[in-house]
Amino acid sequence: MTTALSDAVASELRAHLGEVCAELGIEPDSARLVKYTMNAVFEAPPFVIRLAAGPHAFTLAERVVPVAQCLEKAGMPTVRISSGVACRPIFSGEWVATAWQYVPTVRDEPRPVDLAMPLRALHGLEQLNVPLPRWSPIPKFRRRLDAAASLPPREADDLEGWSRTELGLSTQDLLRDLRWRCDRAEEDLDRVAWQLPPGVIHGDAHTGNILLPLPGQGASSPTPLLCDLDGVCLGPREWDLVPTAHGATRFGRSRIDYEDFVDAYGVDVTTWTGWPVLRGVRELQLVTSTIDALAGRPDVAKQLAHRLRSLFSGDLEATWCRYR
Repeated sequence: MTTALSDAVASELRAHLGEVCAELGIEPDSARLVKYTMNAVFEAPPFVIRLAAGPHAFTLAERVVPVAQCLEKAGMPTVRISSGVACRPIFSGEWVATAWQYVPTVRDEPRPVDLAMPLRALHGLEQLNVPLPRWSPIPKFRRRLDAAASLPPREADDLEGWSRTELGLSTQDLLRDLRWRCDRAEEDLDRVAWQLPPGVIHGDAHTGNILLPLPGQGASSPTPLLCDLDGVCLGPREWDLVPTAHGATRFGRSRIDYEDFVDAYGVDVTTWTGWPVLRGVRELQLVTSTIDALAGRPDVAKQLAHRLRSLFSGDLEATWCRYR
C-alpha cells in the first residue's frame, strides 16, 4: 500500500525529485514513492532518495551525512550514505534531499526481533566521532505545533475545517491542548529514574526503520540495517525500546513478537516505572509529526483524527494504524 496524495502534492514532490535526480545523473521516471509522512522516501536504484522540507530540514540533512559516515566507520549495522556527489545534501527550492545506497530487501515485513541486535550494537557506543545533540523531544513537538499555527491562509483554513469537523475543536483550542500536554510531558520526563546508562541512540527505532537485506555474497542471513538516521543522538536507551513496546500496546501488534524482541534485547520497558511517561511522549510524537502537513494527504488526516480522539478521551485501548 502506497501513500495517498492529492495530484497537487504528488506533482510538487515529483518536480523536486526531478531536480534531485538530475543532480545525481539518473532518470526520475522509474522512481517509486515508498512513504511520505514527515519525509518523502523514493526508491530510485542505485539510490534511495529522502526529500524533506521545513525550517529544520536543511540542518538535519547537513548533520545526518557525517553521522552516517561515522556509523559506517564504526561498523554499525546502518544504511550507508552514497558516495561521490551524492554524499552531500542536494537542494531543490525549499526542499532538501539526501541520497542513500539502495539495499535490495526481502519481501517479508521486518519483525520487532529484527531490531534487537542492531539496537544492541548501536547502544554499545557511548560516543561517536561527530557532535551529537542531546535527546530532547518536546521542543521538536512544540516546533511542529508552532508550524501548524503559522500555516498559509489556505492551508490554515483546511486545518481549521478538519479540526472542527473531526474533533469538534477550533485549531486554536486543538493546539492549546497539545501544548499543555507537551508541558506536562516535559515535567514528567524530569522525574523519570532511568534504569539504563545513556549513550548513542537511534531516536526513532521502529520496524519501519529497519531493512532486511536479501541474502547474497555467501551470507544466508544478512544483518538487519537501521535506516532513517536523522534522530541519532545521545540519550536514554530506554527511548529506543519504546516504539516496539508501543506497537504491541497501541497498534495491535503481536504480543509474542514483542516478547521475542524482549528476549533478544534483554529488557522489557513495559515493566519499568518510567514506561507510562515514555508511552505518553511517544504518543505526542505520533500526533504532532504530521499536524502541520495534512494538505493533500487524506489518509494521514483521517488517521490523525482517530489518534487525537483517543488521546483526548484517554482511551488507551483504541488501536492506531500506521500513517501511509
